Amino acid sequence: MKKNLRTYILGLLTLFSLYIYYLSETNLKSLTNIIIKDVPLLKIQKEEQAALNYLNKLRKGAGLVPFTSQNQLKTAAHNHGDYLIKNNAIGHFQDANKTLFTGTYASDRIVYAGYKTPLVIENVSSNNQNYKESVDGLFSAIYHRLAFLDFQSDEIGIGIRQNINEKTKTAFVYDMSAKALNKLYKERNFKNPKEGYIPNALLVQALNSHKDDNAKVVTYPFKNQKDVPAAFFDELPDPLPNHRVSGFPISVSFNQACFKSVKLLKFELFNNEGKRIDDTLIYDQKSDPNQRFNKFDFVLFPLKRLDWNSKYQVKFVAMVDGKEVEKDWSFTTRTFKEPLHKVTAKQNRFTIRKNESNIFYFPPSSKTDVLQTLMFPANIDITFIDKNTIKLTALKELDKPIILNIGRHKLELNIKTEPTALTLL
Repeated sequence: MKKNLRTYILGLLTLFSLYIYYLSETNLKSLTNIIIKDVPLLKIQKEEQAALNYLNKLRKGAGLVPFTSQNQLKTAAHNHGDYLIKNNAIGHFQDANKTLFTGTYASDRIVYAGYKTPLVIENVSSNNQNYKESVDGLFSAIYHRLAFLDFQSDEIGIGIRQNINEKTKTAFVYDMSAKALNKLYKERNFKNPKEGYIPNALLVQALNSHKDDNAKVVTYPFKNQKDVPAAFFDELPDPLPNHRVSGFPISVSFNQACFKSVKLLKFELFNNEGKRIDDTLIYDQKSDPNQRFNKFDFVLFPLKRLDWNSKYQVKFVAMVDGKEVEKDWSFTTRTFKEPLHKVTAKQNRFTIRKNESNIFYFPPSSKTDVLQTLMFPANIDITFIDKNTIKLTALKELDKPIILNIGRHKLELNIKTEPTALTLL
């Protein structure tokens, strides 16, 4: 029974994994008048609603039913977020000996909050400064992406918490399950839902309640998607343990309610010029190093990060239940409104205008080359776009160029006041 149950619930079991987005500190001794940028206090309710809207935009773009917010799941997510902040912790587990404990696992915590089924998917990210940074990071982390793109889930509770004394420390918790499952367990009225028995036929019926509403095949990035991040960095468990930076992964998942078998024949990625990117790694259920995929999941990792503001083409061919199925689509990585500059050893001197934001991209020279957090002078404002890209704004004109040492990179800036308009006499 237990083996069959695992087969049917698949992704609805809690994912005991964690996405961490962090930046270690580097002290730039050559700089004086150091400023550490203040982090704003999050407007929690607004952030949670924005996170739900953004997730549903991505799910609908991929062809899946949107999430509806569910009160008990939301309570469970809030409880776990409170626990993480209070105990300066990260991840999915709670220690019964620590304050604000509500359950060791997500399944315990949602039942504690009054949800009737213990079957849940949980995503967690830490130390993100807004909902979009959290969601985009989790979508770049492949196991967490597949959790958000689960075919059975249709309810979610989102809990966002922030340490008001150390505002960089945040917790974003997403608990997901299915309305049909909750109803099924509610009708059974188990004293202990985790020990309750549900016949397989009823479980399958509940899990497949959106069989006809969801797409039969989900690709991500989806067809014609824009504003796609260019890179993948961190995830636990790590699908690329030898890389600190790689390209944004491409995934194809088949709706298990509609198919019995899928055999991969071709999975290719092409750049803006139509040239095939050969430096890739393809994972399926057998090759996934962490054994998190099911037999309907396929992922292509570009081993070098993608370019900003670039269009990519994907070609996927598989034998599905004895018939050849081909998917051919394109997506575009993020485009910036601000000027974009590529910083290299040969090209590291730039002239920028006071109060004008600029994007500086430091192409990684290796699979482990990422930027470190830096402290910077008070006349410069810097925000990280990702671990190879920053947005920089000069707040003051300088008489001479300023040099920023960012890890192994050197950036020389000549800051000028914007030219004034000529007056015609």
